[in-house]
Amino acid sequence: MKKKLWFYLWIAVTSYMAGPVMYALTMYTFYQETDALTTSLIGWTTATFSSVGILFILVTVILLRVLHIYYFWLQTLLFELLFLVFVYMTTVLLGVGNTRLPSLSFPFTSEGIPLWMFWGSIALMSSWGIWSARQPIRKSPYMLASRVILILFILEIWPR
Repeated sequence: MKKKLWFYLWIAVTSYMAGPVMYALTMYTFYQETDALTTSLIGWTTATFSSVGILFILVTVILLRVLHIYYFWLQTLLFELLFLVFVYMTTVLLGVGNTRLPSLSFPFTSEGIPLWMFWGSIALMSSWGIWSARQPIRKSPYMLASRVILILFILEIWPR
């Protein structure tokens, strides 16, 4: 496997790990919850990201390159908007009693903010990683941040 493909795999894995880390930090900061991550949250969001999330990212990057408007902030904005769909879908997938999509103001509610941080941080880390993969001299800050995310993720899910 080429070195660049390994880097894209690293981007996918550490970008996903940013979500649970930010979710746990948000839950602790706003609600003083220490055990906010559940296996169902990790399971459903991992499946969603590894199937539909990566597809969204791939299609967005290809579309931006074909249209010759491939800019970091535009890519990040599109990722954030696409991943906002997952904020709404997570409540349905987790089966918290909702059989329909929540209201449009859901990301601004007390239940929606942690999910928005979850998916928003994944979108931001994915965008930054893909952008840094195309800029070989700018990989070091991303690699440092992704290693910190990896350590925080391990510390968060490690059984106490």
